[in-house]
Amino acid sequence: MTSNRTLLFNRLEVKYWVDRTTRTALTRDLLAFMRPDTNSSSEEGYLVRSLYYDTHDYMAYHEKLSGAAVRHKLRSRAYGENPSDSKLVRFEVKSRYLSYIYKTTVDVQRADYDEVDFALKRRILPPARLMNDAGVSKEFFRLQRQYNMIPKILIQYRRQAFERNETSRVRANFDDDLCASSNLDLLGPLKGARRVQQYNRAIFEIKVDDHLPYWLHQLIAKYNLQSQAISKYCYGVRSEAKFSATGRPEEYVN
Repeated sequence: MTSNRTLLFNRLEVKYWVDRTTRTALTRDLLAFMRPDTNSSSEEGYLVRSLYYDTHDYMAYHEKLSGAAVRHKLRSRAYGENPSDSKLVRFEVKSRYLSYIYKTTVDVQRADYDEVDFALKRRILPPARLMNDAGVSKEFFRLQRQYNMIPKILIQYRRQAFERNETSRVRANFDDDLCASSNLDLLGPLKGARRVQQYNRAIFEIKVDDHLPYWLHQLIAKYNLQSQAISKYCYGVRSEAKFSATGRPEEYVN
């Protein structure tokens, strides 16, 4: 029925805004060191759609903005040009404890997703056959109930990804066409979507499970890239204007 993975690692994750010209040149340089992600079926990459969970008063949102040392992010995710054809839905917990990232994923078959989604939206336990399965991590469901989290916003974007295996795994990706919707149907048609990203900019993200390789240091210096605190979820929440906060941090201003 399901599969799950639990990963504990000291991962470095950095994000940058890049314009179209920089992206074109940077992509050419990346291909000298990396290969396209095996999930990419074309040069345009693939669609990623995520449904983010949060508390009634947006605890996860505010903890992200404040840079809390211990915080949790819950989301369900589908991949592909047509999410309704997705064979699996991934439920993911990404927790940060100081500099360590603890990541747990549970892949639920499409045939079982509707029952799980129904339970989560009503804040009740998922089907017993899932909860009684000793091989399935319960971390997502535990945190969802502990903090009374519910689906808050749908985020979709297109990802062009690259990977390389050295002493540790290195990933780099460009995310663009970022949009947000208050329609919370993960696998249904995308309705009422609002673009929350400028047309001539993409998010360039580097993920390294250990230390940043020297050749990546060189590329960052070559293009004078400046890391920024970019959160797709925070962009989506702000597009809805459903939060209580004073001021607007510069990194979230388009």
